Amino acid sequence: MDIFLLRHAETESNQAGSFASGSEDALTEYGKWQAQAIVGDLMKLNIEAILCSPYSRALDTVKPFAQAASLSVAVHPCLAEGQLVLDSSVSHEEPVYMPHTSGHLHPAEDEQAGAFLRRALQAKELILSQSVSKILVVTHGHMIRELLNIVMDLPEKTRFPHDNCGLSLVSCGEVNTVGFLNRAMCCNQAVFRRP
Repeated sequence: MDIFLLRHAETESNQAGSFASGSEDALTEYGKWQAQAIVGDLMKLNIEAILCSPYSRALDTVKPFAQAASLSVAVHPCLAEGQLVLDSSVSHEEPVYMPHTSGHLHPAEDEQAGAFLRRALQAKELILSQSVSKILVVTHGHMIRELLNIVMDLPEKTRFPHDNCGLSLVSCGEVNTVGFLNRAMCCNQAVFRRP
């Protein structure tokens, strides 16, 4: 199975240099441009299914591609952003999902690190349970880092920084491999120049 992990496009908090943002953090104009700019490259990947975080920044990032590819977007709360957890010894606890005005379930606002780590395990199980060979997972930087650490079964937490619209490929088989397709999917030289 090929799993393409895509970080959402630029948000207002990203533009301001903040490492944390809420569930309602909106895409900037540049982020909206990024969401459009990645469509052509994503179309070349022959993606068969899309899983997405319930946060609007992730949904707004994938919407142009999903429409172009005529694919539905399956939204799962386990893919939502969480805390930066650098300690591998945090004990896991069951996450709590709450109804949200968007109509999607969201993790509890006061979620603890252990619940986020448990959600990352749920996300891995969800992804691997899909009966497709190529899947796009649209999520957030901390979740991507946790998923890569889990899939690669690394002995120590490793940070995997992703730019907005950065894409990683995880190929699962007898040996799991990770490849960074780019640090920003829409880089075609234009990522360095804002539209």
